[in-house]
Amino acid sequence: MVKNKNFWVIAFIAPTVLLFTIIFALPLVTVFVTAFCNYTPFQSPVFAGIDNFKTLFINNSDFWKAISNTTIWILLQTTLSISFGILVALLLYRKPFGWKFVRASYMIPNIIPTAATGLMFYLLQNPDLGIVKSIFVALGKGDLTPNLFGNSSYTFITVTCTWIFYSAFNTILIMSEIGTIPTEVFESAKVDGASRFQVDVFITLPMLRNILTTCVILAAVSMISQFDILYITTKGGPDNTTLNLPIYLFKTANLEMNYGLANAIGVVQIIFGLFLVFSIGKIFKFGQKNE
Repeated sequence: MVKNKNFWVIAFIAPTVLLFTIIFALPLVTVFVTAFCNYTPFQSPVFAGIDNFKTLFINNSDFWKAISNTTIWILLQTTLSISFGILVALLLYRKPFGWKFVRASYMIPNIIPTAATGLMFYLLQNPDLGIVKSIFVALGKGDLTPNLFGNSSYTFITVTCTWIFYSAFNTILIMSEIGTIPTEVFESAKVDGASRFQVDVFITLPMLRNILTTCVILAAVSMISQFDILYITTKGGPDNTTLNLPIYLFKTANLEMNYGLANAIGVVQIIFGLFLVFSIGKIFKFGQKNE
């Protein structure tokens, strides 16, 4: 009976393991191996030691610009975006008038594919036919319409605004977690004379530590892998103003056709992501019970 049970367990697990190995594990190993090789479409992988990593880290302004932009976006997404999500969650949890409509409306941008979102913002802010052009024409300043995605003075802020306030997923997670807090805790605080603000700051937020850690990790990882909106709106430009690691990897692989160097960028991206995940978990004491 036990042997028969083990057979079915293995039979059900085997396809998953096989797919994981073929689709994820083998390509990941290939990335790490070829990161140490000279590898192009015209040359099979030839071991080159750490030459690709030297190329990245030594006197490579594009790489450091990509690291810098990625880090800034991670900081903005894990602070400003998460804070906005917390604020909306705390407001909606009180169930004010129209809260269901606001919750549904707030979710809509997160339902739209990010590629479509990027295209929508690109068209809306197009200096020739977008809404920005219409506003400046209405003000009699049509000739002064700025190219928000094409001018390095505005591009970074403009592209950041296309996603920074889309925090509905975090809001839903936080609202769900607030719902697990015993109502007696809030009632006791009110009896003791605590204001709503004091309840939120000194009771609710500390008890949300684990779910907030999850939100911060998801936000950080999303910025490390951010690609489609950036590629559609700016392609990392102008003058690398919005260059990040995924865009730099894409350009290295598809424009320069240097697969070895592109995979080295991928290795850096993976290690950077793992470092962030473990660091955030350590800082927030993820998994520990609330005291």
